[in-house]
Amino acid sequence: MSKRERECEDNEESASITPKKRKLSHGNSEARGSDEKRRLAHDAYTVGWICVLRSELNASRALLDEEHEPLPPAEKDDNSYLLGRMVGHNIVIAFTGSGTYGTNAATQTATHMVRTFPNIRFGLMVGVGGGAPKRPDLNDPLKDIRLGDVVVSATQGSHGGVLQYDMGKWKNDCEFCIESHLNKPPKILSKAMELLQSDHDFGEGKMTHYINEVAVKSTKLRALRDYRFPGRDQDQLFRPDYPHASGKDCSTCDATQMENRLSRELDDAVVHYGLIASGNAVMRSAQRRDELRDAWDVLCFEMEAAGLMDDFPCVVIRGICDYSDDHKHKLWQPYSAVVAAAYAKDLLRVIRPREVENMEAAAKMVEKCELI
Repeated sequence: MSKRERECEDNEESASITPKKRKLSHGNSEARGSDEKRRLAHDAYTVGWICVLRSELNASRALLDEEHEPLPPAEKDDNSYLLGRMVGHNIVIAFTGSGTYGTNAATQTATHMVRTFPNIRFGLMVGVGGGAPKRPDLNDPLKDIRLGDVVVSATQGSHGGVLQYDMGKWKNDCEFCIESHLNKPPKILSKAMELLQSDHDFGEGKMTHYINEVAVKSTKLRALRDYRFPGRDQDQLFRPDYPHASGKDCSTCDATQMENRLSRELDDAVVHYGLIASGNAVMRSAQRRDELRDAWDVLCFEMEAAGLMDDFPCVVIRGICDYSDDHKHKLWQPYSAVVAAAYAKDLLRVIRPREVENMEAAAKMVEKCELI
């Protein structure tokens, strides 16, 4: 199917869905002002989107095509929600708050979300993560993982895209054996990721366009100034055996200890697909990072995804904001949150709303897992 045919079909689907959404809205839509938010019913939302940091929430919010009125959560649901529409899909953005980290917290967030919004079909875990860079590629700089790139969880061997590196058992009192077997993402997401890869190969993706949209908004909203590209000179990868000098940034670190990497022709974010390492502790050790990278071929580290994969059909999308070492700082967090959200929106762009509606509700999967 050509790109034009796909767009026409998507427009037809959006047109067929719009009247249903108007029926769910409260009040007279004709009489409402253009700036007034629509109010839909809980069952109008089919895509769940989870983020933790305020920078992740702001990046996601900046890419909504339309923001909706909030709805009351179900009883005992302490999540905060932002509702809206994005490329034809009604989405629920669940925000857990910066003080809520870890795999168990993510599980709780998803469980509450699908009870409050029972028609959610799948989820996107969207935010930032720490990269696990290999030795610099001397032939193709696009193969290097760099700050501002995106890592997307993808099936690798017997792993469904996420490795819980703190789950396992001790062997011989000195060796920890990882035992992690988490589910794969649903077929609709795996298929969409492959289609989006093809779009990006042919320069037909919209990810860069969405990143630029946020950059334009940042010129009008003072709070979004930090969400612009920080500059490639701020991307510093130090050798694994060189410790951080002192301070909140690397201004006092020895620049001669940085890895020599080829320059890229463009500053556009590069998307990498593979295994994401997830655990309950922040990774800030270059030595431990490299051990897990070499043993499992992981591309990045984060703290929530392992709590979702078995109970909630989803894919994990991480913008790389540091290199998981003790040189870690927060300069790249806002921009990296933007690139992750831009990829997520581009992924939704290639998924037809009608396909989503035909999936089984995620709440049923959660119920099945609770019975096991």
